[in-house]
Amino acid sequence: MNKEREFAYKVRHHLNLGVDGVDRKTADRLFEARQNALAHQKIAGAQLSLAGVGHIAADLFLPHARALVGIVGLVIGVVGVSTWNDFRKAAEQEEVDSALLADDLPINAYLDKGFQAWLSEHSSQD
Repeated sequence: MNKEREFAYKVRHHLNLGVDGVDRKTADRLFEARQNALAHQKIAGAQLSLAGVGHIAADLFLPHARALVGIVGLVIGVVGVSTWNDFRKAAEQEEVDSALLADDLPINAYLDKGFQAWLSEHSSQD
């Protein structure tokens, strides 16, 4: 690494020595060529690389990562709320079933429409 850097410094030094002898037109053409080369230079970036699969995955998923995270979060939220709602309904049904089983009346009495009317009359009088 040190030898490469030393060689690069020597090349730069020799090129700088010859800069004074270059005319303006050539310097402008060299400047344009350098700008063009820099514009077409690939920028090194940290990407996944699993024998090509990592680059494909990075190119396909990383540009849409923010949307994917949002969608996954939304799906997790919907599933969580649905599960919580199901547990809440099950708890309510458990209370009703426990009260029904603890009572002395038979289940058919609760299914009778006349009994429901009698029950609502007597509960409103209390």
